[in-house]
Amino acid sequence: MKKLVLILLLLMVSGDLVSQNRKQRKAEKKARVEAQFKKTKALIDSGKFQFVAQSATPLGNDVARVGRSFNGGSAIFQGNRVNLTSIDNALIITNENAEIFLPFFGRVFFPNKINNQSGIAYNGKIDNYEVKIDKKNRILVKFTIDPKDDFIKYTLLINPSGSTLCTMNSTNRQTISYNGTVMAKNDL
Repeated sequence: MKKLVLILLLLMVSGDLVSQNRKQRKAEKKARVEAQFKKTKALIDSGKFQFVAQSATPLGNDVARVGRSFNGGSAIFQGNRVNLTSIDNALIITNENAEIFLPFFGRVFFPNKINNQSGIAYNGKIDNYEVKIDKKNRILVKFTIDPKDDFIKYTLLINPSGSTLCTMNSTNRQTISYNGTVMAKNDL
């Protein structure tokens, strides 16, 4: 009987220790995420940051299907996602200006209206710039650009760690999303 009581007491104490370790790990994770959020928010608030895409997800499967048909295309076009790690790309924000070159994979609705040089290239003023923070400490950055014969809206959903989903909506092109990272402008 004494052994049974001793075993039960030992189990209860070890359960409390595990619970305390779990609470401690949760608190450490929360503090780490909060520190990452503050760093990312300060970067966005500075108005000088860049987004570099690691992959693109075009709307629809037709682009990936055609891309896989090329020699070596199956390494780049995986499923509906296009690997961009070996392709130079950037979306750089400097106060009220943007320098953008992101590759575009998708359908162009009015090809005679826009010059689709295998991507979206823009260097100029941005409009309707707004920053919001949601309940999960994600930063939502929205802005529009108005290049010749097109209107493009960008939405960046930035996690506290800096990983970002960038969505591009255009009047003349299919919607496309990019996964990547937001970093300081000079961290190339």
